[in-house]
This record gives sequence, C-alpha cells and structure tokens, in this order.
Amino acid sequence: MSTRLPDPRLSNALLIGTAQFTSDAISDLPSVANNVTALAEMLTDPAAGVVNPSRCRQLINPRAQREVGTALDETVNAADDTVIVYYAGHGLLTPRGVLHLAVAETDPHRVAYTAVPIEWLRTALAESPAKNRILILDCCFSGHAATAMTSVSSVVTAAIDISGTYTLTSAPANSTAIAPAGERFTAFTGELLRVLRDGIPGADDLLSLRDIYTALVRGLHARSMPRPQHLGTGLADHIALGPNAAGRPPKTSMDAVPPATTEAPENAPSARNEELEKNFHQALVNGYRAMKREINYNATIYIRMISTHGGLGAARQLLHASSVSSGFTTLWEKGRLDLTVEAFILREPWSALFTDEELQIARDRLAEYGYHPN
Repeated sequence: MSTRLPDPRLSNALLIGTAQFTSDAISDLPSVANNVTALAEMLTDPAAGVVNPSRCRQLINPRAQREVGTALDETVNAADDTVIVYYAGHGLLTPRGVLHLAVAETDPHRVAYTAVPIEWLRTALAESPAKNRILILDCCFSGHAATAMTSVSSVVTAAIDISGTYTLTSAPANSTAIAPAGERFTAFTGELLRVLRDGIPGADDLLSLRDIYTALVRGLHARSMPRPQHLGTGLADHIALGPNAAGRPPKTSMDAVPPATTEAPENAPSARNEELEKNFHQALVNGYRAMKREINYNATIYIRMISTHGGLGAARQLLHASSVSSGFTTLWEKGRLDLTVEAFILREPWSALFTDEELQIARDRLAEYGYHPN
C-alpha cells in the first residue's frame, strides 16, 4: 500500500497538554503548552497540514479526568479517516503498575482516581470508526511503581500496545529529560516539530510514520536524549503526517535497474561473474538466516525478493530505492547493519559485481547511519 496523507475533511486531532499542576509533588512543565499550540499549527497548516483547523482540538491544562474523557469521546467518534491523539505531560504509574496520564488536579497519592487511565485511550481508539489511529505520548513514566510486578519499561510497553493503533512515545525515565531547562519545547516534541517542518533529506515525498520515527531516534540520540519507542508499525508504511519539505533526490526508475541476469559492470571480471553471482546470492541467504538465528528477525519480504530476483537483482533494487527499506531500519535499531545488503555489497569479492557509483551509494547510506565497514 502506498504512503498517503490523511483526508483533512474526515480526520480529527486531539492535542492534550498538562503544563501546570496543583500538587507541589508534581513539577510544572511550562514548555508543554508551547508543544500543543505549535503542533496544532503544524497539523492544520493550509499548505502542509493533515487536519482541518475546525477538526483539531487543543486541550491545555485540563483540570480533571472528565474533561479529557469528554474531549476524547467526541474526537475519536467523529473521525472517519484518521484520528490523532497527542498527550504531553507526566505519566504516572499506580502501585500496581497501571499507567495514567496526569491532569492539573492529579494527586500523586491517588493516581487511579485523579489521573486519566491509559485504558480510556485504549478503549476509545479501539472503538473509533477511523480507519487509521495514531497515538503520540510525550511524557515521563515515573511515580508509584515501586511495588509493580514488572519493570517500568515493560509496563509502559504493554500499556501503549493498542491494537489497530500506531503509537509513538518519548518514554523517558524522568521529568528532567522530557523538558530541558530554557527550551521552548520538550525534547521529544521539539524534535518532532523540527522533522515535520524541515523534512528528512533523502526520504520519500511524504513523511511516513516509519520515516518520522527513524529521524526522531537519530535526532534525539545526537542530543543524548532518551530513545523514543513505537508500536503497531502496521500503519507506518502508508500513513504520513505531512509532505517532506526536504524533498528527495531524483528517483532512479526501477525499469532502469539492471536485473540479476544483466551483464556485469565493466569493473567485474567477466570470467568470474557467474560464480560470483551464485556465491553472492548464497551469502545473502546466509545473512537472512543469521538475522533469524542471532537477532530473532524474520525478514520475509527480503528473502522473498532474493528468491524472486536472485541475490544480485534484489541487491540492486534495494540499492536504487529512493530511501532505506524497513528491513534496513530494523537492522539499524538492532545494531546489526553488518547484515544489510549494503554491507554485503562492500565486501570482497562481492564488490566486483557493482559499479563504483553503486558502491558509493552503499557506502554513503551506511555512513549516514553511523556504520563504517572495514
């Protein structure tokens, strides 16, 4: 399925931000209000927005649970195409490890009765008539988790794994990481706004959720900020949050990509070409098996490409694509770029099968993601 933008006429957004709290035990987050207003402007921009202004609701400093519940119910049930729910503030865990989102009057000693349970969002999104559901959480996950049966990390992961919903979360460990002093925005939302505003060089014309997540990981890592999480990636390949302002280099037509049976480039010794192709094909198959065995990653689309087009044909298709594949991103996330097609291409003797231009594409792509093969 090709990437597309939400239909602004049939899509809704609810942006919630709690910046001020009545309890002295919960620190205020002044930048959260800026998050909401700036994100609303971005999502409703006349030229690049994905939601009509009349369908984007801002809820800043809701005082009680019921305010959020009412807004949530009205927003998700009136969306037919895409619904976006965003929350920025504090995430608190009850003594039993149940995630709640803080509002202005939340009492940290009575979280279950004074904060919004994540189950409300889970139920609302699951029952929404919208075809696509996106949940973005920019909050710390701290509080009363001392007696929880599992770790904070596993509690959060379970809480945000909502069926049929793509969830993106900052997931920092504490409030100091979420809102750096003196910054206009929180770290996570600030980076999200930058990506939506500036785009992603080399990515497709539309900013898919997968591309956005990858850019967030890189940008936040460069600033020594916590690594975001994402779940429900089934939507990531076809729903976009805006056009790519950075544009992309001219795309090489797939019709122009030589198939596996095409004559080898001039720098490939013709006498060894057939044997090299055969061995390269087997090397990629062995790499696929290593993914399954060593990192529990079953790259089914990848192995299907190899089986259909041969190792060399699959490598060239991936190499000449306008952006990295989802498999490349997964291997990067798992710290195994050595198993990518690009890494195999640069190894001897396989490099003899490719042109200097193709080798440079592979080299630049790996370098962009911080991997420099020997």
